[in-house]
Amino acid sequence: MSTALLESWEKLKTETPNLRIREAGKILGVSEAELLSTKLGKGVSLLKKDWAGFLAATPKLGYVMALTRNEPCVHERKGEYKDISVNGMMGLVVGEDIDLRIFLSQWKLGFYSEENKGDSVLKSFQFFDKYGEAIHKIYTTDKSNLEGWAEVKEEFAVTDMTLPETIEKKQPPAVQPPVSISVPDFLNDWAALQDTHDFFPLLRKYNVSRKTALEVAQGKFTKKVDNDVFQKLLTECRDQGQEIMIFVGNDGMIQIHTGPVSKLEVMGPWFNVLDPIFNLHLRADLILETWVVEKPTKDGYVTSLELFGENELLILQLFGKRKPGIPQSETWANLARNYMK
Repeated sequence: MSTALLESWEKLKTETPNLRIREAGKILGVSEAELLSTKLGKGVSLLKKDWAGFLAATPKLGYVMALTRNEPCVHERKGEYKDISVNGMMGLVVGEDIDLRIFLSQWKLGFYSEENKGDSVLKSFQFFDKYGEAIHKIYTTDKSNLEGWAEVKEEFAVTDMTLPETIEKKQPPAVQPPVSISVPDFLNDWAALQDTHDFFPLLRKYNVSRKTALEVAQGKFTKKVDNDVFQKLLTECRDQGQEIMIFVGNDGMIQIHTGPVSKLEVMGPWFNVLDPIFNLHLRADLILETWVVEKPTKDGYVTSLELFGENELLILQLFGKRKPGIPQSETWANLARNYMK
């Protein structure tokens, strides 16, 4: 990679010491993966493209911090990688702490990184898509198994010093023509849902986006609400002891936190959850639409709050804690449905 790019990045870090690599990339007009690749051989190594093999090895890492994000939202969860399975391009991690839905067709680049942080070294495995945008990152904690980290690095890091493929430039999404569907048929099919996972086939059947579906169902199964409702509802859940599920994802990963939240703080445009095992950082000013959504299942209705950003990006979904076969909490249902009135 360009020595000039590395020099520009180092200069930028000197001028703005706490600048994140993602933001530095935006300023310099390159992707995060391109910036990271300027450090190849200097604490950074490429990983072989055996994603399934890597996932199978993650339990060796011990207690870690898993990070998944999209543009407006960062989801950080501590725990161990357990109960891992890969079927083709689909992967699952369904441990009690780390809970992931993985879409390996989007994984194009992986790096191992060591970064000096004061008297310690922060180690990470980082994965990116074809645009050089971060899909998922795994960081050491003070409880990590460092011997396991060394083993995984030894198995998957390679000595190549150049990117194996060109990073593509992301283009603005094409404007989609208006979709014409039979609204009565669509709503009847929505009413016949038996599981929340049946919602995706419903969208495909009618060839509509998620947000278009919510617009079509407004007044029956959905309601558009104010964009501060997420903060209000999460605060109410905290105050009433309601455990929740927060889903945040991108094209290559969905990461889920299940449990309570406690410490909620607003810092400028960021709304944050700052708990010992779970952190969330949400740019509230980038939320363009917020919807309360109800889906029928064989266990009763499942109610969620869904946040959308630019280009219909699904930023985040908020549910009450539940498991298949068990109805959702009445406390959660009442709290969420209050915003549908």
